[in-house]
Amino acid sequence: MPRSRRSRTLNGRASQAGVLWAAANAPLTFQRTLMPRSTTDQALVTGLSAAANHALINLVQESIQAVALVASGQAGRGHIDERRWSRATIATDAAAIVAGLGVQRALQQQTHEPLTRAGGRTGGFWLSVAGTTGGLAGLLQELVDDPKRRRRSFVVNAAAATALAGANTFLIRRRERLDADLTPEETQASVAKSLGIGLGVVAATTGFGAAERRLADVVSQALARVLPGHPTIWRPVGHAAALAGFGAAARYLAVTGFHRIEGVQGSVQAAFDLAPPNPWASGSHESLVPFETLSRAGARYVWTTTSPDILQEVMGEPAKAVPIRAYVGLQSAPTEKERIDLLMRELERTDAFERSWLMLASPTGTGYINYAAVSILEFLTRGDCATLALQYAARPSPLSLDRVKEGRRQTRALVAALRERLDRCPPGRRPKLLLFGESLGAWTSQDAFVDHGTQGLVDAGVDRAIWIGTPHFSKWKERVLYDDRPDVDRDLIGVFDHIGQLEELDPEARARLRFVMITHDNDGVGAFGPALAIQAPEWLGPPEHRRPTVPKGMRWTPATGFFQVLVDMKNAANVVPGVFAASGHDYRADLLPFFAALLGLPATAAQLERIAAWLEAREKLQSEWTKAHGALDKSLAATVLHRLMQEERDAGRSPDERMIEVIRTVVREEFGETPGIAAPSPASS
Repeated sequence: MPRSRRSRTLNGRASQAGVLWAAANAPLTFQRTLMPRSTTDQALVTGLSAAANHALINLVQESIQAVALVASGQAGRGHIDERRWSRATIATDAAAIVAGLGVQRALQQQTHEPLTRAGGRTGGFWLSVAGTTGGLAGLLQELVDDPKRRRRSFVVNAAAATALAGANTFLIRRRERLDADLTPEETQASVAKSLGIGLGVVAATTGFGAAERRLADVVSQALARVLPGHPTIWRPVGHAAALAGFGAAARYLAVTGFHRIEGVQGSVQAAFDLAPPNPWASGSHESLVPFETLSRAGARYVWTTTSPDILQEVMGEPAKAVPIRAYVGLQSAPTEKERIDLLMRELERTDAFERSWLMLASPTGTGYINYAAVSILEFLTRGDCATLALQYAARPSPLSLDRVKEGRRQTRALVAALRERLDRCPPGRRPKLLLFGESLGAWTSQDAFVDHGTQGLVDAGVDRAIWIGTPHFSKWKERVLYDDRPDVDRDLIGVFDHIGQLEELDPEARARLRFVMITHDNDGVGAFGPALAIQAPEWLGPPEHRRPTVPKGMRWTPATGFFQVLVDMKNAANVVPGVFAASGHDYRADLLPFFAALLGLPATAAQLERIAAWLEAREKLQSEWTKAHGALDKSLAATVLHRLMQEERDAGRSPDERMIEVIRTVVREEFGETPGIAAPSPASS
């Protein structure tokens, strides 16, 4: 292939520019952010950031080189004067620096600005950085390369990259002093190991990039054969086509993986593989909802109902009723309407509308309901409540974002059905309706009212709402907090990091409050969004104005900031069973004080202390139970069967005879025969 058609144009100048920026930016990947990172997490942030920065600068610089080729009048020639092209590129890099800085200055960040403005500003950032690093790489080539010993600039480029990284490290160390008052992080990532693993990530992404560039070469050269212009002109189009192809392959793999995950989440969990012996719970023998359709999360939810004897033991007074827990899974009925109808009939079966409180809990992606929130309501009402939930997805929340639309729609329909039924309750006997949602459940619960503000909740008959860990994506949240709308009463809604902020309100403001969002300032779930790729978040404003748990030394840059907060989002959900915290995405310690304050249900300080202690102990016990009974031979059903057989032996009866009788009946009904079954020997009797 002629030199003029080589993919590594201008002796790999675009790649050298990418290396310069990736190296200069590498120290920033180690800065303190919202949550501690492990060595592996740090390696991912460093590796992905380096690969992304290299790829973006590479792409922008190649585009600058294409423009320079056209400007130098060589775009249509078969042979290119690389010296002339090189100097034209340096001049174009200088123009790119000026243009990029001008765009950033003209589009300075504004409060609640449109993303188009942010995108333009970030485009200016990449243009100026690519011009700077590309111009530097070009000057180094001009100074040290010669026709006999090409590419000596790579060595000088490496030295320049090291110098830039060192300078940036010094600046980051200076900013770290701003956070001297923060609690030292418990997790300290190993710099050496992180860099080592990060290099592995870079190598993997570089391999992907090499394949992508090869495809881009093929496409650009094919276009150059049928369209006017040198292949360099068409390389950006080739990159776009190659990335589109990789994207289609990734989508296929993702969809296949989603189906497998849904199959696991829809199966019965070994530790809860029997129908609950509780007529006030869905999935019981008296229930209209078949137990096997509840999903893993649903089965655990109905099995952990707070019994009246526990209510009396903890509260020190008799329970008023047995709590009701109603749940309908994705497999419980074929359509959304049928699932809602089934849930409403289940509520009628249990006389749920005779209770004082109804809590509509919106599940997370797997169908999980926060057991602590439900138990707290059961304690505070002394059992005089019913909790209901309707599953809309069967994947972990980060993989269920495409199901939010369904969750929002079914919440809206279910709230309408509840409102219609509550309107028929006798005067003075209408239950109070409480909405609760965690994480993805908070998003789907809120966005059911996205175009109706706080008035939508009032019109729907919602008395109270408590949402924890609301994701950044909630449109309802953004509109009621920041937009000037006639359907929003700001006195009804509050956002709090901790209970102290609620307690600081004057009594009148607290009395008017009805809808509460509990969102920790260091919760990556509430902070992360795609906009981080092109826009600095408002919570990273001037250091002196930041929230106490947001590091003052943290600085945002495109790509790097995105990956850091993405990992923060993952780590925010790390919890220790039985150890309640109020940090990151762990809201277990916040639930009891907020429920008690917002619902106005009577409870003494001693009762609240006992509830908190019981919740922590029970969570640890449940975690240990799930682990101990996770295997098939140690499942709940197997454990119960073994206990019954032992009791038969202790009573002097043969448990094998009764078991064989039951097995024969089942197999005969299912298969019409009884293979492999023999009567017990006299010795076994």
